[in-house]
Amino acid sequence: MAGHQDPNYVAENPFEGRGRAMKSNDFPDAGYGFAIGGGFFIVLFIIAIIVEAATRL
Repeated sequence: MAGHQDPNYVAENPFEGRGRAMKSNDFPDAGYGFAIGGGFFIVLFIIAIIVEAATRL
């Protein structure tokens, strides 16, 4: 009998629904996050270079 004394007992969370975990690979999601975050900082860097160049004129 599986109960709370069983160390392998897992209670089902009703808020998780039936499909509890994504079955897809996490690599594409990590790549998108890296590209978007890196792109954001590259854009900020380019804006800073443009502003610095404009102030030297």
